[in-house]
Amino acid sequence: MDSIGKLEQIMYFPAKGAPGVSGEERKVSPEYGLEGDWHGLEGDSSLTIWTKEAREALNSRGFSGICFQRFKENLSVSGLDLSKYAAGTRLRIGDAVLEVQAKKKKCHPDVCPLTEGRADCLLKKQSRYVTVAESGTLVRGAQVQAEEIQ
Repeated sequence: MDSIGKLEQIMYFPAKGAPGVSGEERKVSPEYGLEGDWHGLEGDSSLTIWTKEAREALNSRGFSGICFQRFKENLSVSGLDLSKYAAGTRLRIGDAVLEVQAKKKKCHPDVCPLTEGRADCLLKKQSRYVTVAESGTLVRGAQVQAEEIQ
């Protein structure tokens, strides 16, 4: 069964530690990931994707965990439950296809208040690393269609 969401935001980071730049559209390729993002220039073509709903939920709770403060997603989506998507799941956004990777956000139990009470972490559950399976152009507002693996 396919799920459909929406691409809410596209952010690229021109240099490590630099503020993100929001754009209406951005090209992606297997070789460089997100056009203009420093990760691709360093040979890492992966991107990060997180749900708008999870970020808003943590913001509304006043959460101040170190991961939440440091995590900077390239793509923000709405209307999808990313926790359902295992490695190999494909996300079609316009003419581009992204593939979910097995790599997940690491926890830092020494500095995270969530690990003490074993509370659910929306960052870990609702974020994914993806690579570009098929080049294309991402456009803000486009449909995101998740093609779940069977």
